[in-house]
Amino acid sequence: MGVLLQKGLTSSQKIVGSLLIAIFIGPTFILFTHNFVSEPWVSEFSCYLSLVLTVFSIVVMLYLYVKNLWRPAAAWYNFSKLKKVLVVTAMPFLVFGVLWIDFAIFLPQVFTSVFGDAAVKTDVVIKDRYHSKRFCDYRLVPQSMNAIFFHYCISEGMYNYLPDEEMKAELLVIKSSLGFMVEDIRLLGQ
Repeated sequence: MGVLLQKGLTSSQKIVGSLLIAIFIGPTFILFTHNFVSEPWVSEFSCYLSLVLTVFSIVVMLYLYVKNLWRPAAAWYNFSKLKKVLVVTAMPFLVFGVLWIDFAIFLPQVFTSVFGDAAVKTDVVIKDRYHSKRFCDYRLVPQSMNAIFFHYCISEGMYNYLPDEEMKAELLVIKSSLGFMVEDIRLLGQ
């Protein structure tokens, strides 16, 4: 945030910088929450919206650059041509991905947590072992879900106790029209 207070920045740079900071709230938020599953139509709509906004942002940035209202950071001029090409090529994909996370996961999850209703879903789960330094190693995986960032953590003791086959379970969820958050998984017959 201190970067936005530097002297010599144009108001266009401050506005674009503030927008970039705002859109990175969603990806930061999902580092700590992994229990939301959005409806398929939300994910699809988010793809189209993210694509449109990515193209729009590229057009705006080009316009600001051509009108000399946007100056790259001083470090930009020290980059090699290859590095500049790589950054310019990767940036639209990064913006698209961040916007998709905001529209497909973060905003629907906030909406669901505020306006959602408690519900119970029946599903079949299996235990799964996943090696990760940052996330849990032992998980329950509901078979009816296909969500990129969803996982439900269990302890190693619970993992070792559970059988290797599919198990019926009740998922205690908070549900809205945009998706649902899994609050708890109760195994039936265990």
